[in-house]
Amino acid sequence: MGRVGKLSTPHGDVTTPTLMPVIDSSDVILSPNQMRREFGVELIITNAYLMLRHFGEEAAKRGVHGALSYDGPIMTDSGGYQILRYGDVEVSPEEIVRYQDAIAPDIATILDVPTGVQATKERAAETVQITLERAKQAVELRSNPKVVWCGPVQGGLFSELVAQSAREVGKLDYQLHAIGSPVELLEGYRYAELVDLVMTAKQHLPPDRPAHLFGAGHPMMFALAVVMGCDLFDSAAYVIYARDGRYMTSEGTFHLEELSYLPCECPVCVQYSLDELRRVPQDERVKLLARHNLHVTFGELRRIRQAIVEGSLWEHVELRCRAHPRLLDGLRRLTRYRDFIERFDPVTKPSAFYYLGEESVNRPEVVRHRKRLEERYEPPKLPILMLLPVFGREWPKLEEPERTHLVKLVPPFGVVPEELEEVYPLGQFQVPHELDAVQIKSVTETISRFLERYGGRYERVLLFNDERRWGKSLVEACKKVGEKLKVIQF
Repeated sequence: MGRVGKLSTPHGDVTTPTLMPVIDSSDVILSPNQMRREFGVELIITNAYLMLRHFGEEAAKRGVHGALSYDGPIMTDSGGYQILRYGDVEVSPEEIVRYQDAIAPDIATILDVPTGVQATKERAAETVQITLERAKQAVELRSNPKVVWCGPVQGGLFSELVAQSAREVGKLDYQLHAIGSPVELLEGYRYAELVDLVMTAKQHLPPDRPAHLFGAGHPMMFALAVVMGCDLFDSAAYVIYARDGRYMTSEGTFHLEELSYLPCECPVCVQYSLDELRRVPQDERVKLLARHNLHVTFGELRRIRQAIVEGSLWEHVELRCRAHPRLLDGLRRLTRYRDFIERFDPVTKPSAFYYLGEESVNRPEVVRHRKRLEERYEPPKLPILMLLPVFGREWPKLEEPERTHLVKLVPPFGVVPEELEEVYPLGQFQVPHELDAVQIKSVTETISRFLERYGGRYERVLLFNDERRWGKSLVEACKKVGEKLKVIQF
């Protein structure tokens, strides 16, 4: 479901997926203009509630672009994060809508009520209802036609409430939607639950509207979020981590004192040795680490965009999710939604299919092949069926080629009739020659279903079985054709 898109705003176009670095208007570590020059940042986010508290009407007079001395696209949050952390904010939802209209960001957010992960079902339902009421009220209140408005989805860990929230806010006049309450899940590495939250929301939101995942800022999880259809992220992690001496990578985070080398090619890590970075004054070190963290972040986003274009996003996700066991939990949870994801996955891609582990069995290409084989395929009326597992030795010549239907057994796709083997990706794949148990099970299951459906029409079934690779599983799967089966070992 990952996509490269263009979000048009009055202050310029934004390529998605992308991160909006959080800018604290009262404590700017790296200016938006420096971020644009050095990292290619196209969209930033700042907190309208904090701006109201610190600068009041002065910011309203100058506008958010004037207050930040930045002429690029800006999104504003409304104080929802502060509600999640502190329980309340000193502003009404009407006031924050009018204030954002006055400071005129490119994208504004209503004052939602985050559900969080500790909420009871009753409290979660209340947050959904209040957020929806405020979303409806904001549609009537907003007055600046140049501002794009974001309608958040709430519900937390209660999927039925998330689905309800997404359906109802999706009916309203909003141009993009944010998936709320993921921060505590991200902080606790609870990626399987994050997948349930995001996928439930995505299944019920309008697919043509960009999806923003609140508070997501670590490059190690971007690929998983993008493959679920998230287009925008926001985070202050780049500077929060820097203040704590934490060094981001695409595979995880390190404290500076844990490192022996700087494992990165960014300008900061090339210019400074580890000892030099440790010795610079604290304020300067924070800036240097913040720059490194942003370089890593936007480098990963560029890799993800390239993977989307070349059709290798799933391979990239599988690689990234092996960086941490909890990420792997998230990827495995994602396979529960494989039928929904298959609807959006491109039917053909510029790159070959690469099998990188048992999770590849549930990729959209495999799901699509099996589904279409059962729904759209009818084998030719030939009396002999020959089953040939790939990676075998050279096959013998067919004695009766004009009477034989040739079917290859290709892991993880399963049954691949000869007449379909050039359909993508059945002729454009790479899988290990040493088969794992999941690949073998995948093939044997599809053989069983194929023979249950069509086995009765054949006079004879020939199975070439490489027992070294496949064991006896292929024979067991074909036994139902009984006396018609002839097994040829090699």
